[in-house]
Amino acid sequence: MPQLCPAEPVVAVTRLAGVTTDVFVNTHPFETPGEKARSVFGGYLLGQCVAAAQQTVPETHDVHSLQSTFLLPGNPNEKVSYHVERLSDGRSFSSRLVRAIQPGDVVHFTAIVGFQKRSTQPPPPPPPTLNYGEAMPAFGHGSPDDIDAGSAEACLVEGGYPKPMLDLWRDPFQWRILPRDRAMGSDTVEDPTRFRMQSFVRVAPSMLPVDGSRRATHHALLAFLSDLFLIYTTNLATARPVTGFAIETTMNHSVWFHAPDVAVDDWLACERDTAWADDGRVLIRQRLWRRRDGRLVMSCVQEALARLNRSGGGSSL
Repeated sequence: MPQLCPAEPVVAVTRLAGVTTDVFVNTHPFETPGEKARSVFGGYLLGQCVAAAQQTVPETHDVHSLQSTFLLPGNPNEKVSYHVERLSDGRSFSSRLVRAIQPGDVVHFTAIVGFQKRSTQPPPPPPPTLNYGEAMPAFGHGSPDDIDAGSAEACLVEGGYPKPMLDLWRDPFQWRILPRDRAMGSDTVEDPTRFRMQSFVRVAPSMLPVDGSRRATHHALLAFLSDLFLIYTTNLATARPVTGFAIETTMNHSVWFHAPDVAVDDWLACERDTAWADDGRVLIRQRLWRRRDGRLVMSCVQEALARLNRSGGGSSL
């Protein structure tokens, strides 16, 4: 199973000294699943671009949206610099353009990050339709403690994630995967739009400082989480392990943040499903609810490139 690591270093960025523009670099080296890692995991770019953009707006502003495009794979052994451009600043909303650049002035990733001034009023109670227990009856009101701690490893291995890489990968999140409804999986249905995976997830409490962290850190970690193993929803939906794909990579990734007071060290209920697949591309959707009160905290949509090996035979992609 993936080893746990401290949470804050995953998204920490440092302002580059000696420059007049808003430029930040990753504070710590990237964690990789072994020496043969070919690119920077997209969650780092997502979380760190949110962290960098956050430093260019007042502390009273919280991230509410992120629309990003992955252009080229990044070298995990090189620093990434995040160049933040201040697109707009209004009374309530601010927008930032972030470019992730590595040596040679190569742009690997771009994102537009939106911020909203924090309301002084308490948030309204969530509509019943957004309560995870009602929106996802399979969750019911169960407890993550009732789910096998090894469920995440079993799920990833089933999806084709190489076991040696899994043992080397480090991130701060704990996963508890619910049993899937096989009538919705690829064993009996060829249509991947009917596949759905549900789980509970959180940052392990020991991986976040006891005295708490700034809410901006929680938002950046939520952005990191939004890409964590997300593309393997495709593998499980098509019964095609990762070895059956010649290419699997994110193209576009959008996130909407619905709860500024979210704490990622509380259990979140997560649902992922594939909504469309054709011409070598797949669409994956994701929603996260806060378990303790059922409030929707994040929505996400990802378009990914998923091309099969020519020898892989037929597939629903």
